[in-house]
Amino acid sequence: MQRWFGFIVTLLAAGLIGWWTAQPPAALPADAAPQLFAAGRAMADIRIIAKAPHVTGSPEDAQVRAHLVARLTALGFNVRETRFPLSAKGRERLTKWSGAADTAFGTNIVATRAGSDANGPVVALMAHHDSVWGSPGAADDSAGVASVLEIARALQTVPLKRGLAIILTDGEELGLEGAQAFLATDPLAKRIGVIVNLETRGGGGRANMFETGRGNAAMVDLFRRTVANPSASSMAVKIYELLPNNTDFSPAKARGIAGFNFAFIGRAGLYHSPLATPDAIEQGSVQHLGAQALDITRALVSADALPPRGDDAVFADVLGLTTIAYPPVIGWGLTGLAALLLAAAFVRRGGYPGDIIAGVGRGLGFAVLSGALLFAGNWLSGAGGPTNYYDRLAALPRLEIQAFLLVLAALAIMAGTSGSEAARRGNWLGLGLLGLIMATAVQVLMPAAGPVVLWPLLLALAVLALAPPRGAPSRWLAALAAVPALAQTGGFAHFILLGVGGPIPAAVAAFAPLVLLLLWPLLPVWRWRPAVNVALVLAVAAGAMALWVRLDPLAPSVAVYSDTK
Repeated sequence: MQRWFGFIVTLLAAGLIGWWTAQPPAALPADAAPQLFAAGRAMADIRIIAKAPHVTGSPEDAQVRAHLVARLTALGFNVRETRFPLSAKGRERLTKWSGAADTAFGTNIVATRAGSDANGPVVALMAHHDSVWGSPGAADDSAGVASVLEIARALQTVPLKRGLAIILTDGEELGLEGAQAFLATDPLAKRIGVIVNLETRGGGGRANMFETGRGNAAMVDLFRRTVANPSASSMAVKIYELLPNNTDFSPAKARGIAGFNFAFIGRAGLYHSPLATPDAIEQGSVQHLGAQALDITRALVSADALPPRGDDAVFADVLGLTTIAYPPVIGWGLTGLAALLLAAAFVRRGGYPGDIIAGVGRGLGFAVLSGALLFAGNWLSGAGGPTNYYDRLAALPRLEIQAFLLVLAALAIMAGTSGSEAARRGNWLGLGLLGLIMATAVQVLMPAAGPVVLWPLLLALAVLALAPPRGAPSRWLAALAAVPALAQTGGFAHFILLGVGGPIPAAVAAFAPLVLLLLWPLLPVWRWRPAVNVALVLAVAAGAMALWVRLDPLAPSVAVYSDTK
């Protein structure tokens, strides 16, 4: 009974902390202190910019540009509009959008404010002012543009040591047309030292700093020291590099320009949606996007010199409270510490080799079983046939619940096969060994993902090495370590599900061995039959969720230009 209580309390506490850390901060009102970023002020611009769809070359976009030029001029910037020819591919996409303006040109807005160092590198804030056809684009990217304006306002009283540029591009939705044109032809481009780009894909959630320029160690250290309430991960940077996705920061990064890319991706169904109106997006998400960008921009324009390019850093925020960053070589030191803790656990606890090997097998089996169930659930939800990308985005909240139920079903099976107490102690050592193998592999193949594996592993191995070999104190110490570790791991898994969960939710099965390691000393001892019964109930609930996704009609949030089911 005590083990049941500890297990349930641990899951609930980790879930509540994970949920809390996934929420954006409260939006500040329009009368907030002038030096602060206030979503209440930014919303006034969002309501004007996102009054209607504003495709490149359309009369609506011309009205948006007029508003932006007037706002930037009133803020004391030197403002100019620059026309550029659209590529054949960009014009083709415009043609496919029914009713889109027939134009061969896009128009960037470039605004500058001089700093005390007239010849030094310039800090640039970037967002795109165009929308897709059929969407007001309140998030993508009116939220980014309005945040840039609010940041520029907040920096009015800050003495600039270097120039500040505002680059509001056109044609991003046509293939990054405006950003490429600016970087290729605008004389200011050669003076850009760092770019802070603001984007969205959805309409809510916390804003994540998900991309940097290469050689980012010094830049990330500045981010660590200056950005409050951060959301960032070097794992996200590496994963984004592997995806076929791009933003306006992409051509700048390819040219070796340093920078930070911010976006919120929650409420994904609003991506390119006709429902993406100003009233639909979360103001707290705008607050989080703009506040982080203001913190780092203020630090950049006030610095005596821009951070130099060097190695890439390993970094992640800790439950949104602070950011930890270090060079990749430190990851080897942490891996060595994990090995020492595991060795200490072997000395203190002993264990039959067969039980230890079985523990390694349990961790691998849990990952395989979780991945198989997630794959099957995704197939049942409709992924096995033709799907609409935007409809799947709208279904992500249900797909995430489905994934959670299926992982719990796999966990129930693990509890039903856990064996005797003596065997469980040996299995725990085996799970720790598997975790160390995973951490070593990550350190070799992708050190940027170290925080995902090493941080929770170190907590788990500390319990394994230091807790009494038997009894309740070991379980309560395990619970104290498991709660923050599971909350942090759940945050990584949530981010991955939002990013790639529609096509491949089985990706989160990579976290399964760590989850089992953290929960193993708390996992209730079940007999096989009750465990299977609970697993079946959870699987049936997940199946019902999958069928709901598969059989419901096309979501009203789907982009108007996309193919139907």
